[in-house]
Amino acid sequence: MDFTIWLIVAYFAMLAINLRKRWGVIDGPWLFFFRAFFPNWKFYHGIQLSPRLYVRGQSDALTWTDWQLIYPRLTRKALHLVHNPDVNLALAHQNLVDHLANDINDMAEGEDIRDRVTYQGVEQLARQAISGACWDERPMLPHPLKSNLSAFQFQVRMELPDGQNSQLMLQSPVVDR
Repeated sequence: MDFTIWLIVAYFAMLAINLRKRWGVIDGPWLFFFRAFFPNWKFYHGIQLSPRLYVRGQSDALTWTDWQLIYPRLTRKALHLVHNPDVNLALAHQNLVDHLANDINDMAEGEDIRDRVTYQGVEQLARQAISGACWDERPMLPHPLKSNLSAFQFQVRMELPDGQNSQLMLQSPVVDR
């Protein structure tokens, strides 16, 4: 059996032991790193502001492009009922943005968000989108950017699903491409 599978089995066994031992209270700093295994279930709380990731690029002439939304909206296919790795990847990307928004809300005073793994993951996601990455055959950005970009920036905004009532939560510093 693959070593990765053994690690996952050991992790879930440890969770089961802790649940039984502490009557449902699971706590510890090491659990923080396993959030990627679990989706963010806040979508059951009704229509509310949700985090959205926007990016823009800077050309060599120091002009900025417009902000563009990175949000997974892929066409549905019958095959996706059985096998949908691209849709799962797109949803995992949005889940990463959700976790960053939660980390921003949970930060202590004076703490730098750039030290968090979620921030670094979202920065990498923005870098991939600027570089022209795709989910399935669909580009991450609605309007692909020029290839001569020297830098980029990203924002996390809280928005309603229709894009109204946008509130800026985080704007990154200028990042070299």
